Amino acid sequence: MTSVLNVDSIAAKDGTSPVELTKQTAAKAFLVFTQAATYVDHNSLNVSSLGDTGTGLTTINWSSAFSTAYYSSTVGTGEFSVQYLNIPALGVTSNSSRTTNLLKYHTQTIANGTVDSAENSVSIHGDLA
Repeated sequence: MTSVLNVDSIAAKDGTSPVELTKQTAAKAFLVFTQAATYVDHNSLNVSSLGDTGTGLTTINWSSAFSTAYYSSTVGTGEFSVQYLNIPALGVTSNSSRTTNLLKYHTQTIANGTVDSAENSVSIHGDLA
């Protein structure tokens, strides 16, 4: 027998607290942004600010710190905002460039050059402090 559950919202018993996920996680931070002379935050969660530390180099500061610097980050990049070159590129982070309060992100071409990108996305999973 097939069941269907239709709801408009789900809340904890008190009606205001977030629902606890059992054996699951939800993204604790995400960001869609443009690297350029003026950074543009198109959509984000748990991001307090973006820092431009050079061409293709971004520091992402979290609003709420993570419990450890070893959270999971999934990143991506797309079209270059300055040159609009069709050169394949990667969004890259490393464990040595992150803390519980920030993540350093850079866009890197196949030839290891850095370039500003018009389309960047970051998704973070981990426990908040």
